Amino acid sequence: MARARIAGRRIVLVLVLCIAATSLAVGGALLYELSVVSRAVSDFSQDERHEQVRIAHGQLAPDERLNPAYLKRYGLDPTRYADRYGHFSPTGADWRQWSLRTKAAATVMWLGHNPPGIWWTLLQIKCVDRFPEAHADTEPIVDVAGVSRRTALIGAMQDQ
Repeated sequence: MARARIAGRRIVLVLVLCIAATSLAVGGALLYELSVVSRAVSDFSQDERHEQVRIAHGQLAPDERLNPAYLKRYGLDPTRYADRYGHFSPTGADWRQWSLRTKAAATVMWLGHNPPGIWWTLLQIKCVDRFPEAHADTEPIVDVAGVSRRTALIGAMQDQ
């Protein structure tokens, strides 16, 4: 009887340790993603503000305004992702190749202002990550991101 209790306790202990290890692994990965997104949003927003100040003071040439140097630091080179009309229009295939930092910066850029929160931004990125599975690689991701944001906002309104 005593051996059965000890064996039962060992099984419970091993089970608890496995659950704890799994929770730490998943939680650690999530915290890492949130920290990358947080830093990218903060850095990108700061770079945008700095660029706006330079524009206001007339410190930028017209070609620098159309092709800002700070976008290249995030892997968002407008000349690389231009469509046939010259508009910045990366595709679903481009999105899949981007790092999490680049995706966060692109989300802030398309949104046009700071997002409501880091958690929200990460959820938008995850939505757009899944969206190209049902769409062609050549579809502009701006269209996909726009649909994703509208869908998330509608879902949030329905939850209230």
